[in-house]
Amino acid sequence: MDKAPVINKDMTLLLRHQAILGVVAILIFFTNLGNYALFNDDEAKNATCGAEMFRRGDWIKPTFNEELRTDKPILTYWFMLTAFKMYGVSEFSARLASSLLALGTILLTYHLGRKLYSAEIGFLAGLILASCLLFSVVGRAATPDSSLVFFVTLCFASYVWVVARRRGGNFSEGDFLPVESTPTEPAPADALPEKTTEDAAATPSVESNLPLSGMLVPANWKFAAPTFVAMGLAVLAKGPVGFVLPCVIILLFLLITRRERDLESETIKPAEGRWWRRWFLTIAQIFRPRSIVDAIRGMHLFIGLGIVAAIALPWYLAVGIKTNGEWLRGFFLEHNVQRALFARENHTGFPFYQLYQLVAIHLGCFPWSVFLPLAVYQMKDRFEGGARWRDSDRLVACWSIVWFIVFSLVSTRLPNYLLPIYPAVALILARYFYDWEREDVDVGVYEFNLCCRALWIGGTVMVVGAYITAFLYAADDQWFGLIGLIPVVGAFVAAKFLDQEKRARVMQTLLVTSVLLAFVIVAIAPARIIRYQDSPQFIADAKRFSKGEDFIIGTYGYFRPSVAFYAGKKVTVLQTSPQVADFLASHPHAFVITPLNKHNELRENLRGDVSELSRHRDFLHRDELILLGRNW
Repeated sequence: MDKAPVINKDMTLLLRHQAILGVVAILIFFTNLGNYALFNDDEAKNATCGAEMFRRGDWIKPTFNEELRTDKPILTYWFMLTAFKMYGVSEFSARLASSLLALGTILLTYHLGRKLYSAEIGFLAGLILASCLLFSVVGRAATPDSSLVFFVTLCFASYVWVVARRRGGNFSEGDFLPVESTPTEPAPADALPEKTTEDAAATPSVESNLPLSGMLVPANWKFAAPTFVAMGLAVLAKGPVGFVLPCVIILLFLLITRRERDLESETIKPAEGRWWRRWFLTIAQIFRPRSIVDAIRGMHLFIGLGIVAAIALPWYLAVGIKTNGEWLRGFFLEHNVQRALFARENHTGFPFYQLYQLVAIHLGCFPWSVFLPLAVYQMKDRFEGGARWRDSDRLVACWSIVWFIVFSLVSTRLPNYLLPIYPAVALILARYFYDWEREDVDVGVYEFNLCCRALWIGGTVMVVGAYITAFLYAADDQWFGLIGLIPVVGAFVAAKFLDQEKRARVMQTLLVTSVLLAFVIVAIAPARIIRYQDSPQFIADAKRFSKGEDFIIGTYGYFRPSVAFYAGKKVTVLQTSPQVADFLASHPHAFVITPLNKHNELRENLRGDVSELSRHRDFLHRDELILLGRNW
């Protein structure tokens, strides 16, 4: 059989998928990237930290406003330092690494889907991920979240790639014929699964004789190394979570799969009895000591721990030595242990915190989240029915469930804590849409139509919410309310195609709707917001009144991290009225930003030549702010 046409067709499909994903990602993540000011608080703090390190030429010690910052490890700052060196200190260079990593995550998700399922599912997952609202927002933000998501996804992509190589090109067992089961008579050409170029090159000739359970781990530590390299970089991006949770997820996947194999081979018996007894026996069967030991050995976990330590430990030791252990105490005790045990910075969510995380992921994955309950329900049915791609479904489910449960149990709750499962959620959704489009699912037109109505309702709420927000904080841009019409119209058109049983058109409509919505919200709307952001305006005023000479800046009764970024120097936070008067008298070009309602209590201590120089509204607040100083 001539394989050249098949290989060329697969390669063309591969290139076309990646090209489309690249174009979509560039539109969403790079359009107007530097055309609006940094948002408070995290984005401004991270960018200021990177800018201060850049000005000092320091690649070890993170500081914010010239004080030690222990919130995050170093990797994000290294990316910023590199961008600052290439393009100078700016909003664009502060955000550049996040956008590049978001693009990389989309491509990794595509290849994950291709190896776990098929190229079509991978392509759908890439588009879904790119247009999930929270992912598209974070992919343009100067925060460590893009770094963590990318390297966690790279970790699973490396693992999946190695296993797929051992299993004939696809991660799941149902898509290749092991050597021992090859029939004596040649099978018809159309009965064999097509393989891409790299699949054909990777098809093993000896390793296929291994038991299927043994083929779910790398052949040796060298094949496991890329997975642990990705974990090491994730530890540099966000801390121990970048190593611990991926290991737990892969370990749990191996243990569950081992139990399933043992049940199929009748090595163990199914759990029977009352529900509580079945649960207890099932857990006992999964976490058998021998299975745990075998899984740890198969993962090459101890060698992997050495690889992670070799990558991450040098900087942790260096910053510990340079700060006399202060950074290590602050990061591990305050920002890991205490965040897990106690709510920090008022990030408590609400009392039913599992519900909070459910709400957070549905808002973050909008507009696709309206279909998420159907996709999860369908995955549950596939597990019970023994459908195709079981191992792939099982890995994606472990990835999602473990991360979700862990961050539902911590006391400090933030929506971005769940971002590393967004690629897995995109794969779950893509698998559901793939089956639905081919009418391979039990859930049919009625349920899908309900989801379209939910999308319509979500868009309507967005119209009202965006209009009210614009009315309160961006009076000249009340057209923001029209953004909600995108999902409204998309839901209407999709429902019409659904009535005509044109399922492919339905999917095309949903994809165009979601990409357009993400593009307008994260790439177009923010470029209009810069004129409402107060920090760059106050610093521009200070530079104008100082006539190009050196100036100092302070705040009283007010502080925003972005002031430090745009000032490019330390901002003095003043606590009392006499301190304000002394500060303004200490330098010919001293300025203080303060709320307007604080001006009266300052008057009696200020010199006669100090006056209000400019006034701007506090961004996303109702207060008026003023700049105090002398107009020479």
